[in-house]
Amino acid sequence: MAEIDALNYENRLSALEERSNSQATREDLANLKADLIKWFIGTQIALAALIIYLLQ
Repeated sequence: MAEIDALNYENRLSALEERSNSQATREDLANLKADLIKWFIGTQIALAALIIYLLQ
């Protein structure tokens, strides 16, 4: 019975370790936010340039 409990504990612990490795950290989210802002600004500049070109 103790062996089954130990095996179950090890399985649960390994599952928790795998889950914690796959979750994003605050730093990951901050980097993602910065990247999204850069893409948004770049897209807006490109669209503005396209509109100005088409209006000429």
